[in-house]
Amino acid sequence: MEIKVRRIYIFACILGAVSIIVLALAAHALKNKLSSDQLESIKSAGEIQLFHSILIVALLLAVKKDVFVKIKTALSFMLSGITCFSFSIYLLTAREFLQMPFLKFLWPITPIGGLLLIISWLLLIPAARKS
Repeated sequence: MEIKVRRIYIFACILGAVSIIVLALAAHALKNKLSSDQLESIKSAGEIQLFHSILIVALLLAVKKDVFVKIKTALSFMLSGITCFSFSIYLLTAREFLQMPFLKFLWPITPIGGLLLIISWLLLIPAARKS
């Protein structure tokens, strides 16, 4: 595995592990501390993070080096989207629990992250047609 591929792979694996930790915290430790809407937000963000982390790892394991060049931009958008989308939801949901109301400034980051994820999926289309 070349260095860039390895870094993306490791980052995706870390994001996958973090999503499991967040989902476990939401299901157990935070269950009685957050509202049902807050728990649902955390669960949605964690599931989206996990799904995209698995997709990145699967793509990296499945594609050949020449195809990686074609999907590299899509993977970058996907990693950025996961980070913006999920982590902004985690922090926005936890701001009251953590007594950090100033984190409200993060609200525009969530839709930007969602847009990055949508773009990443669309960027995978040409790579599939050319490979």
